[in-house]
Amino acid sequence: MSRQPRRTWSLFSTTALALIGSISVILVFALTAVTWFVMVPMAKRSADDLAALIVLSAQTWTELPKEAQPLLAAELKNQHGLIIQEIPALNRLHSTNLPYVRFLHNAVVHRFNQCPPGTIDPQTGECIYMGSLPQGAGYWIEIPIADDVLKFEFSPSRVGYKIPFTLGVILVGGILLTLLLGLGLARRLTRPVSRLAEQVSLGLPDAPLPLTGPKETRVLIEAVNRRSAEVKRLVENRTVLLAGISHDLRTPLTRLSLSLALAQDALEAELHDQMQADVEQMNQLIGEVLSIARGVNQAPLESVDAHTWLAHCVASAARRGITVQLIEPNTQARFALAPPTAQRILDNLIDNAQRYGRPPITLRRLETADAHIVCIEDHGTGLTMDEIITLREPFARKDAARSGVTGYGLGLSLATALAEAQGWQLELYAPGAHPYLSPGKQPSGLTACLILPKSPGHPQANPLAKI
Repeated sequence: MSRQPRRTWSLFSTTALALIGSISVILVFALTAVTWFVMVPMAKRSADDLAALIVLSAQTWTELPKEAQPLLAAELKNQHGLIIQEIPALNRLHSTNLPYVRFLHNAVVHRFNQCPPGTIDPQTGECIYMGSLPQGAGYWIEIPIADDVLKFEFSPSRVGYKIPFTLGVILVGGILLTLLLGLGLARRLTRPVSRLAEQVSLGLPDAPLPLTGPKETRVLIEAVNRRSAEVKRLVENRTVLLAGISHDLRTPLTRLSLSLALAQDALEAELHDQMQADVEQMNQLIGEVLSIARGVNQAPLESVDAHTWLAHCVASAARRGITVQLIEPNTQARFALAPPTAQRILDNLIDNAQRYGRPPITLRRLETADAHIVCIEDHGTGLTMDEIITLREPFARKDAARSGVTGYGLGLSLATALAEAQGWQLELYAPGAHPYLSPGKQPSGLTACLILPKSPGHPQANPLAKI
């Protein structure tokens, strides 16, 4: 059973989560402390004040004559927002569990001296009950006093201290502030490193990166700038050296080629042809080295008809004595590519298939949702994945992977560099590993695919720096 790769979080994500988590813990602790030591005591104090008013009003009601009780009811309603009335019997049912209502009930019970005979519920042991009015109109409390049962009603605005509402406001505000603060701090701390990672992922930057962020980040950016400058100087020196050596070699090769032409009659034909082939091979090697020395730049893209361009590549191979079979889907397509660069890559792949594989050689066009794919397939012995990795290295000799062949080890590296400079991909697949064909249609040899994104990607900076 294959092990799933461990998920990697970005620096911004880990920093933001750490900050938000830390601030959230502090916020929860602060809310708990404020609730327990500030809000709950204030709510109990407010409930106790209202309980004192209710108990005093109930006692006053029973002492007043019947004709004076309406005056007391009017005053309580106008001055304190309380509605008092007599009811036949106790409801004996609690219908709310709000913290403030419980505080108020306990305060009334505490201030109430004793329940009248026959008013205590045997199941609950209480004679004072509270509940909510219909449709959230407010709350009620029933108190048995003397021979009467009084019911007080008051609106939600009369509740002196709303613990759930206050907690909700503080919690929502704290969460929003925590998110904003955590994301802001994380972005400020990680932005320089993120920019550095983005630049380095595209290749070493050509110009020095600005020194921003905290001290440690500035030290890191300065080290990358210093290393980039060293690599740039190394590449420039190597380029000058390769160009100089290759140019100096061209002069004696030219004299040698001229001498062979002049001495053609004095030499045996087979020896002359062998020496001329050696000179041409050396010229080819020097040409490849000069291409590396000059560097690879991104060429401008053109829109070309896929069938026309691929047919041109097949005709070019035919002029070199190579037979290539073109296989395309029935749909028409257009490529956004640099024709000279793409032609050079395909010529290199076709020549390799002819030199190291066996016919038939197939040029196949495929298409996915986000890319056009051009594959060169041969029917040789193919390569293993380890051999493919080896051959991708610069100056890797192909005869180290396939016996009986010779080469300089620069063609595939140069083709890869050309593709990367355009934002393309050049992939090699072992026999049976073609990802775009079913098992029954797999070629027996090597498959080389040039992947052209339909949306042009980012070209790799300095693609020849690794050659």
